[in-house]
Amino acid sequence: MAFLKLKARQTSAISTASEGADVYARGLRDGTILTAEWILAQTIRGRLMCAQAGLLTTAITWTATATNDQTKPAMFIDVPSGTTIFPLEISLYMEAYGSDALFECAAMTGTGGVSAGGTAMAITNMRTDAPYSTNCTATSDITGGTACTANISSFWATGLQMTATIASADDASPRQESLHVWRYKDSGYCPIVVGAGQLMVTQGSQAGTGFGKIIFIEVPTTEIT
Repeated sequence: MAFLKLKARQTSAISTASEGADVYARGLRDGTILTAEWILAQTIRGRLMCAQAGLLTTAITWTATATNDQTKPAMFIDVPSGTTIFPLEISLYMEAYGSDALFECAAMTGTGGVSAGGTAMAITNMRTDAPYSTNCTATSDITGGTACTANISSFWATGLQMTATIASADDASPRQESLHVWRYKDSGYCPIVVGAGQLMVTQGSQAGTGFGKIIFIEVPTTEIT
């Protein structure tokens, strides 16, 4: 009869093994098994990435104004063939909205999207020694790309019925929210972009500026197929 055998490691040091070697599962002395959840395990491997738009006090001027234009996304990640990403968090911090207007932002995945113009986003490995480099390309404030054309999944949408930059607001203006966030942990699911494919984050405002961030796990597609 097969059974799972643990190595009790409650106070003693945990030794490392060579790549591919057989090891014991780790447990406490009472037999409780200890495991690392998948996201943490991928982070330890060096597969967690961060794409950033804007830096410190230098905000991005978003190209799309007034409407949530999918040909002018605020942030765009192009995932090449052979690579797969799992978005975990998307944030859009609005430093300015412009004058009173509807604000909306959304995120979607699909295929057939193309970036054109805009500003390159830095993609960094969230392990400081960066054992892996990204295969993806990220762009912000795109000036006129191509929206995704197939298998489009719009998985996040939010906004404000009316908002304005504080400097131009008056007593009748609503409360100003500046940070808009989607998280895998909150929604309970995440889209999977199997390359070739794209992840787009769009925004519509009267004259928006701000910062954006996308946190994602990146792995070779062969690991999930």
